[in-house]
Amino acid sequence: MNPRESLPDINRLSIVAAVIMLAFALTQIVSFPTQTFSFSFLGIILDFSLDIQTIIIILTALLAAAGMDWLILSHPDHERYQTRWEYIRHWILPVLTTFAIGVTLNAFTGGTPWLVIFGLGSILLMAVLIAEYNVVSAEEVRHPLATIGLTGLSFALFLLLAIAVSSANLRLYVLLPILAFGVMMVISRTLYLRLGEWHMLWALVISLIVSEIAIGIHYLPLSPTQFGVFLMGSAYALTSVCTAIKEERRGFAFWSEPTVMLIVMLVFSLLWG
Repeated sequence: MNPRESLPDINRLSIVAAVIMLAFALTQIVSFPTQTFSFSFLGIILDFSLDIQTIIIILTALLAAAGMDWLILSHPDHERYQTRWEYIRHWILPVLTTFAIGVTLNAFTGGTPWLVIFGLGSILLMAVLIAEYNVVSAEEVRHPLATIGLTGLSFALFLLLAIAVSSANLRLYVLLPILAFGVMMVISRTLYLRLGEWHMLWALVISLIVSEIAIGIHYLPLSPTQFGVFLMGSAYALTSVCTAIKEERRGFAFWSEPTVMLIVMLVFSLLWG
């Protein structure tokens, strides 16, 4: 693959990114009354609201999956996939990206912060789409770099998501499914990138542990950034342990990566606090 082919078709890339970001922009000019739904579960009254922001998040997630599928069709090696269902692995991070961008934008009502996040979100979305395009060919020289980039982007997205939902002061029963969904997507994709196969049971176990950590620190006097860093660091460390077990590492090679991440997490949290 020559340098020109390391990028997806520029017209398709531009259309996919533009349509998704335009959908987010519509939330600033289109509105309708919020619909509230209530139901009882085990004697607990649960309230959920459906508004334009929620609808846009769902719509952009579908657009991201369809758009990534369309981009892969322009890849020279797309025929290596025996069925279109194998494309699903490339949907995970684009969907998570739109999810994280949407939740973060919903925390702001407009103004300069909203515009900054909108601009950064556009760049982040483009980076994820390009990186996913470059991991289609496992033999491609750029594949290791794209894998490292996607892993870093995925955990950065989860950090952004955790900070956003913490800043929004959501109820725990609303916050927890959002975080569980996000970390499940990040871990499952990371394990596939590192190990070359799905390990959904490991991803489920790690996401449950991270969810329990989220419950434990939810009511502590932590800033949204500290909350996000604790969860992201824990998720990354546990994913590293899982990878080390599967690769049968021993000694220093086993503990070095998760230990370094936990130390960095603690130091950053203390300094930020």
